[in-house]
Amino acid sequence: MSEKQKRNTVTLRKSLLLLAVAAVCFFFVRSLLQPEKIRNVILISIDTCRADHLSCYGYPCNTTPNIDAVAKEGFLFENAISPIPQTLPAHTSMLCGTIPPYHGVHDNDGYRVGQSNLSIAEILQQKGFTTGAIVSTFILNSRFDMNQGFDSYDDKFEEKLSSLGFLERRGLEATERANKWLEKQKDEDFFLFLHYYDPHSQYIPPEPFATEYKDDPYAGEIAYTDYCIGLVLKKLKELKLYDSSLIIITADHGEMLKEHGERTHGYYIYQSAVKVPLIIKLPNQREGRRISQTVGLIDIMPTICSLLGFDVPADIQGIDLSPAFSGRKLSKQQRYLYCESLYPTKYGASSLLGIVTDRWKYIQTTRPELYDIVEDPYENTNLIRKHPQQARILQDKLKQILEQTVSSSKKDSKMELSDEAKQRLEALGYVTGAVTEEFEFDQTKEDPKNLIAFHVLLAGVPVLIQERQYAIAKSVCRELISVRPKFFWPYFDMGDIALAEGELDEALKYLNKAMELNPREPKVHNRLADVFRAQDKKTQAVDHYEISLTLNPRQPAVLVSLSEVYFSQGKIKQALESWEKIIEFESDQPEILNNLAWHKAVYKDESYYNPAKAVEYGYRACELLDFKNSAAMDTLAVAYAAAGDFAKARQTAQKAIDLAEAADQQDMAEGIKKRLKLFKLGKPYYE
Repeated sequence: MSEKQKRNTVTLRKSLLLLAVAAVCFFFVRSLLQPEKIRNVILISIDTCRADHLSCYGYPCNTTPNIDAVAKEGFLFENAISPIPQTLPAHTSMLCGTIPPYHGVHDNDGYRVGQSNLSIAEILQQKGFTTGAIVSTFILNSRFDMNQGFDSYDDKFEEKLSSLGFLERRGLEATERANKWLEKQKDEDFFLFLHYYDPHSQYIPPEPFATEYKDDPYAGEIAYTDYCIGLVLKKLKELKLYDSSLIIITADHGEMLKEHGERTHGYYIYQSAVKVPLIIKLPNQREGRRISQTVGLIDIMPTICSLLGFDVPADIQGIDLSPAFSGRKLSKQQRYLYCESLYPTKYGASSLLGIVTDRWKYIQTTRPELYDIVEDPYENTNLIRKHPQQARILQDKLKQILEQTVSSSKKDSKMELSDEAKQRLEALGYVTGAVTEEFEFDQTKEDPKNLIAFHVLLAGVPVLIQERQYAIAKSVCRELISVRPKFFWPYFDMGDIALAEGELDEALKYLNKAMELNPREPKVHNRLADVFRAQDKKTQAVDHYEISLTLNPRQPAVLVSLSEVYFSQGKIKQALESWEKIIEFESDQPEILNNLAWHKAVYKDESYYNPAKAVEYGYRACELLDFKNSAAMDTLAVAYAAAGDFAKARQTAQKAIDLAEAADQQDMAEGIKKRLKLFKLGKPYYE
């Protein structure tokens, strides 16, 4: 055989070997991606978790051994981008595969997930999957319509972690709920969305993580969350679900940790706030791979659809990531990932609109910014003057994205938050108030970079008030007023503090100034009404409560306050009308339902006496209390008697007596027995 023939033979053998290897790889990957292999989908979201604090992303401490183990068997995306550093809109993008200009949710305050959006939960539910969610923050409460497509949506927390109530859930509680849910659904095809909130400020990890990470409590919170996730992974293996599950671990956004002057998140869109972990593990996968291509949270939804063999919705901005699993390029052209923060518009400043590629990051604002995020990952050097052509290219791409999506923006995503809901958001560190949906490249407004110190101080005031650190809070407010004397929130906060300290005239002075600057803010009118109530000026209190409810009718707590003033004035009809409005918005209020039932059954005033309604409200109250509350059962018995159904009245009254006696409520039991005697005579009970 000649040398040439030998070389050709060797070349042929190499080619055949390469083809064989390629074929093995192809069939291996293809086998992994078979839709029938995936029985379960588990999407785990770690709130406020920047990628570089996971050990599998290079953090020097071993913060995430359980997540690392999944990454070793799955696909780790090194450059995943969130479109917005806020919980509600980021999770909307995660579940719906669309960016904020399209789905219409731009802030935690004032938005809901509009019904016109289609989430992965809805798609899987329609395909026969059992769908469940366990969320760990008030921000994802079902009142914001995050529960679309979920058969069960667990947003009720057991442990009270704040003086304002159940604002967040500890990771261990979420884990226990998740594991119980998995046990119940182990024989079903299911989708579980599991959300952890622990890395969100304030950073107070439980032991032993508090001691182990005493110099870095944020990392300690992530380590604690990893421990919790490890318990869920262990349960999946115990139930023999691990190898049939598609497991996705990610985060909604990161945390600035004082970089660029921002303490937490929500304001800036630098990489520390928008770069998140993303790990995808397929069923039976045991070999991991790191993927460097830039991807987005918006890609999770279409990837799940594709892996399950379902059609990917056409009107989304996310793409299927599964081609990258076999080493292929995700797109023939450069990928441009959108991100935004409209937060600075609350202060009258320009919005921050960004675009991210594998190398470049461009931010459109009053003073635009350009960064080489490969060479300068913490964005310390603005290259806008050095590379003006690159900036123009990215600006044009940003304009194209906005032209294609803003015009299609959802119109059903706006909502007015109640005073109580705003207070809860403020306790979590967010400045409430409406953002301006500004997508024009207007460079005449103030640059957000000029206002970061103001923003950080303002965001901290409600937390100081909650902790009753009034002297410090007042000092901060005075400083804020000196900087921006026409911004109303510091005046409101000063009025709030004065009311808490009993300085009613001082409170009126500041609250009237706040009202002058922003007469359409319901919270200002609510607080003015509270001051007038404290001064026993009931007419003025009613006036301001009513103005507030005109501006935002969905305020149950304000309706309760208004009803109390009406009762004190003897205006029973108006008070009951306020109660009825409450249950229009929140139908699961047993105390309100019980009170309504009692008044409509026992007071024979023609303007509100209504036995049929009394039975309806009374039965609903008892139902919510599992028919185990003696007072509610007593009310229902009275309502049945008013409606003329004495058989049910007697039966229900006897149950009420039994409950009262079992609880050693002897006075109540005696009162019900007197009413039972009337029912046996065929007489209703009136007051």
